[in-house]
Amino acid sequence: MDSGGYFTDLITNGFVAGHSENAPPAQELVAQDEVQARNPKRTKNFTIHEDEQLVKSWLNVSLDPVKGVDQSRTTYWKRIHEHFHTHKDFSSDRSQGSLMNRWSGIQHDVNLFAGCLSKIEGRNQSGVTIDDKQADALKMFIREDKQHRQIPYMHCWKLLKGQAKWADRQKQMETQKPNNKKQKVSANSSHTSATPLLPAPTVDENQHSDSALQRPQGQKKEKHKLRQHSSIEELDYLLAKKKEADAEKELKKEERYKKAFTLQEERIRLEKEKLELQRDQFEFNKNLEEERIMNVDTSHLCTD
Repeated sequence: MDSGGYFTDLITNGFVAGHSENAPPAQELVAQDEVQARNPKRTKNFTIHEDEQLVKSWLNVSLDPVKGVDQSRTTYWKRIHEHFHTHKDFSSDRSQGSLMNRWSGIQHDVNLFAGCLSKIEGRNQSGVTIDDKQADALKMFIREDKQHRQIPYMHCWKLLKGQAKWADRQKQMETQKPNNKKQKVSANSSHTSATPLLPAPTVDENQHSDSALQRPQGQKKEKHKLRQHSSIEELDYLLAKKKEADAEKELKKEERYKKAFTLQEERIRLEKEKLELQRDQFEFNKNLEEERIMNVDTSHLCTD
């Protein structure tokens, strides 16, 4: 038997001594072990209540007009994590990193659905209800999603759709030149990059004007308002101090008037006493003169 042909048949048929044809290569086994070591135990899926509270916490921290951007990424997500666990009414032990990762998924899918809905509304089809538009947007979402999934975050979209700052973000993106580079969505990105790209909803002409989005006050406007409020408080304090000083001044003035009035009364009394003394002196002198005249001896006077 040709030994070279024998080994050729072994290689062709995929057999090597001491190895099974189904055994994975050694490198592949090592890679599988590394993957298993890197993949921790999966936590249970988020509930609708957890998603809704996460959105509410994100809105509370992100739309804060005073602290909106004046905070670091760590502080930003720390505040969201604290708000989440402070205001939840259910059992949950989600970590800060878990909330960040969940928010990335919510943001991506809600932005995609909002974009689909914006396209549907842009058609301006007559006789189409809002429910019909949303149904068409759900179908478009499935077509445009890479995995052709149904959107799992409609409950989150209902909370986010009325936020003006999400709509403003999309308007800002539409005015910029399109960027062909794909932007990587990272849970570790800063909160400024995590600002949603929700398209601005197209408002039908038949809708009432009171359905317009209520825009929260901007940070500068809110801080200006706080400064004005502080100035008003300071002005009120100064006015109160002025009133207090004026009252004290008025009291002292009244006391001076009382003293002056008392002195004037005393002068009048003294003047009256002086006049009475002068009158008594005059009467006394008058009586003396009359008595002197009455006592004059007239007997020595000659008579004609």
